[in-house]
Amino acid sequence: LTLHANATVAISALKSFTMIRSVAAKYNRRCCGRLRRPPLNNPQPFISFSSSSSSSSSEEQPPADSSTIIQGPSLLASTGVHRPSPSLFHLPGLRSLPFWTAPGPSPSPSSPTSSSSQQQQQQRRHRIAFNDPLLTSAIQHVESNYTSIRSEYFSAVLGQGKTTNPDNDDVHKPMEPDYDVANMGGEHAEDALHSGTWDWHSYILNGVKNERFRERCPITAGVVDDLEKEGMLFGTPFGFCFFSTLHGKSSIKPHSGPMNLRLRMHLPLVTPPPPLSAKNNTQNDTNNAPTRPTTGIRVADQTREWHEGSSIILDDSYVHEVWNDAEESRVLLLLDLWHPDVKVEERERISNMFSYARGKGWIGGSKK
Repeated sequence: LTLHANATVAISALKSFTMIRSVAAKYNRRCCGRLRRPPLNNPQPFISFSSSSSSSSSEEQPPADSSTIIQGPSLLASTGVHRPSPSLFHLPGLRSLPFWTAPGPSPSPSSPTSSSSQQQQQQRRHRIAFNDPLLTSAIQHVESNYTSIRSEYFSAVLGQGKTTNPDNDDVHKPMEPDYDVANMGGEHAEDALHSGTWDWHSYILNGVKNERFRERCPITAGVVDDLEKEGMLFGTPFGFCFFSTLHGKSSIKPHSGPMNLRLRMHLPLVTPPPPLSAKNNTQNDTNNAPTRPTTGIRVADQTREWHEGSSIILDDSYVHEVWNDAEESRVLLLLDLWHPDVKVEERERISNMFSYARGKGWIGGSKK
């Protein structure tokens, strides 16, 4: 993938897709191929695709129904204001919030005769930012299967089956984690993001489905496939879905995702209980400023805790970090959704662009 600088063609190309930050060159060399910028006075097309890094190789054009990437403008930084700062792509005009879900646990369904029924319905109605119907539908579908998803995690990942007879076909070895910084070739391959132990058990890794996961966790895989059928699943080489197990005394460094095209959902399955000291401090000293929770996530300047069975949707194009200072593990199902403001035509063209780039071997590194 070779970028050239011709402002006239760039203006028309902008209608096709998005902008790419020139400061992302290091990331792009690893994930999206080679970037080469000839002198500004070289009147060549702004974007062209090349299957070779050699300057003498013949250039070829991407499919007509794919989107293109152009170099973007500078970004304002060091202002102290938190704004999306994706490391690779930025599509302008999308609504932007660090979190798209209200803090706290999900309102539980209530019977029609309950006196608090109307209030709980109101809470559910205001739980999702902008009352977005697509995200509301996705959350409702995933949370309605929370018990089954959690059960499959305990069975497949921890090996907690219903029988202890080793000769029984229902007994399987626990699944092996598949998070590999060196070989994954995706957005986390540049450096290890975490300290401590962070395990992945992936259904979708860099946009590729793991059939072994489907065999062990058919309900979980089916829930995700349902979102895909509805066009909500972010099905690109930058799409993920996995059981994320952050063990005790572990953390994930502040970082930003590669693009603002997706939103990330967390369905918490196991959350460590707050330490006794934290409970006592909350009860006995309400005048103190709030402290960082023992286990939590910060996106931009907002910090949240997880509640089992209550989904969180966040925009990971903001700088964010995660920590688990408890002794016990924190477990959640993570999956990527299309940003609801990305139109169907844009999704199709973006997907075609990624498919073309993957076919050329520019993106989508896989495990060895």
